[in-house]
Amino acid sequence: QLFNNQLITVNFLVDDLRFYLEIDKFSRIADAVEALEAHNMASEKEVAFLKRKAAIIRELYLNSDIPPKLRVRCWDPP
Repeated sequence: QLFNNQLITVNFLVDDLRFYLEIDKFSRIADAVEALEAHNMASEKEVAFLKRKAAIIRELYLNSDIPPKLRVRCWDPP
């Protein structure tokens, strides 16, 4: 299917949505930890959690053990 002159693979739409939601959650958590760090209140535990979450997102969507390695569509800016 074509959308906005781009080919959309229907099989990956669910992964695209899940990836977007995970990145959105990660971004909000990272912003909160960054705000805490600005006040010297962030713990090593919170920073370690962010690093683990980033690694999980990378392993599930960007470098998957299940072919293809890239499990989401990389959107080109308009």
